[in-house]
Amino acid sequence: MIPIEDHFILNRIFIIVCVFLATISVGLGQHSLKKIDYPVNSDHLDEICPVVSYDEDILFFTRVADPNCEKTLFVDSFDVFLTMDETKYNDKLKQVFTQIAAQPIADPYASSYNQDIWYTKLKNSETEGIFHPGYPINDVLPNSICANFGKQHKYLVINQFATFGGIDRGFSMTEKSGIDFKFPTPIHIKNFTTKSNEVNITASLDTAILILAMITKDSFVHMDLFVSFHSGDHNYSEPIHMGNGINSPYRESTPMLTHDGKRLYFTSDRPGGYGGKDIYYSDRLDFTYTKWSVPQKLNPPVNSIYDDSHPHLLKDNDVIYFTSNRDGSSDIFKAKLLRQKLEKEIVITFHMINGETGKKMVGELSWGEAYKDKREGFFRAKDGICGYKFFENKPMSFIANNRNYKSQEVIIDPQELANAGIYEQTVELILYADSTYGKQAEVPIVVHQNEPVAITEQDLKKTIMLDNIYFERAKPIVLTESYPSIDKLAEVLLTRPKLYIQIVGHTDNVGDKDALRILSEQRAEAIKTLLIERGVPSARIDTHGYGDTKPLGPNDTEANKSKNRRVEIKIISQ
Repeated sequence: MIPIEDHFILNRIFIIVCVFLATISVGLGQHSLKKIDYPVNSDHLDEICPVVSYDEDILFFTRVADPNCEKTLFVDSFDVFLTMDETKYNDKLKQVFTQIAAQPIADPYASSYNQDIWYTKLKNSETEGIFHPGYPINDVLPNSICANFGKQHKYLVINQFATFGGIDRGFSMTEKSGIDFKFPTPIHIKNFTTKSNEVNITASLDTAILILAMITKDSFVHMDLFVSFHSGDHNYSEPIHMGNGINSPYRESTPMLTHDGKRLYFTSDRPGGYGGKDIYYSDRLDFTYTKWSVPQKLNPPVNSIYDDSHPHLLKDNDVIYFTSNRDGSSDIFKAKLLRQKLEKEIVITFHMINGETGKKMVGELSWGEAYKDKREGFFRAKDGICGYKFFENKPMSFIANNRNYKSQEVIIDPQELANAGIYEQTVELILYADSTYGKQAEVPIVVHQNEPVAITEQDLKKTIMLDNIYFERAKPIVLTESYPSIDKLAEVLLTRPKLYIQIVGHTDNVGDKDALRILSEQRAEAIKTLLIERGVPSARIDTHGYGDTKPLGPNDTEANKSKNRRVEIKIISQ
């Protein structure tokens, strides 16, 4: 373990890398494809690496370059975020991140090395709230949960850590207990070496097998997949190359082994994909984990012409979570992989409409299996109306033509219609001349005068003190003179429906440390309860208590102690 010192070279750590590309939205009719709702996915930041807990009640993800990251940075057992002023701390971060990247980093917060672990609760497969845990699972350096590590809310995270400060290449195991995480324990892999800061890992459900994606001295510039076997305690064997059947001369990364251990999903940029990075799967052929079936790529809508990666399968091997940058920034998506047999046929009636006159026009409807080049079916509709019946549960692509007029291509997935209970539908295909095809009128931007002023980026970077909050002495009971401040906070939350906060409680150092931490948590919960009573949804409020561990100053006088007894509001998404 290498301690963090002024001369510490920090390029020995791992990050989960995401690619920044400008993209546009995907087309219509995707099979059970869903982009996870705000506040998990943000408009401009990158969310990557989804991992669902074994119990399927928590979705973890990694957020990149968020100015609201955890600021803790231990140097020689001291958190310099608490001891340095803002200028010195930012200078220290620039030094640290420049050493990580081996090139100048002017803004550490905007760097791809700024990665934090976040999570949301899953209730009936829907997300509920957003949570940003603090130290020790997060600090100001790269943090990411890569995989489940067994069934008991244990997880593999990148890098290895020392309590006094310091970070090194490798992996660790952490455990979630309630809202807290235990300090990560190192996982030891024999003769583990890699030439890159980027690495990925997955584990079998019994933790006997690790599968890694990394760059070694033999693989030169591209990542390959390797397997490592458990050898006792937290020790694993030297990684073994998984063979050229699953590896290629290109890049294989982000592996995910299914719960039954029979199938491996991974990402590759090999030729023959849909474009960018695509998600593939391969079936294990023997116990050595070095012989695999020929990898097969997933069909759209999971794979696209953009970068699709970080697959994570639920226990039924039907639902997949993954990362894609198809909407501009990297986001978390989910989709169903298995198709049900249609209970009855689905009838689609197409109306071919002249885009200039708005009237029906003669046209030829062409169709074929979606995501393939061939359009073998066609019908010429003299009255501009054509019907199509779905007998099989396959997504189909349709396009209308008439000489130099054509419509946009429309993909219709019968599974989506069946899920919604729709068995008859009319679809208009708008045909435009080639010269105007694809052009759309600009939509005016409407600004509502009564909209509240947006929270600024500077607000996101700071913690807001909740003033005039009073409790009964040594109890989590809020006194009534605190209600005006709580009413004001509730008003702000109710007028900003996309605002999510964390209420953080602190105490002075008088009393047992465990009791102080519990008291600070209970006080934060008490304020949350009052906000809920005022109509604020519970899912938008996270709470945490730090006891006496994060004082604003020394506890040497009653005045200073009163400053340390405080409640803070941390904006975690808006």
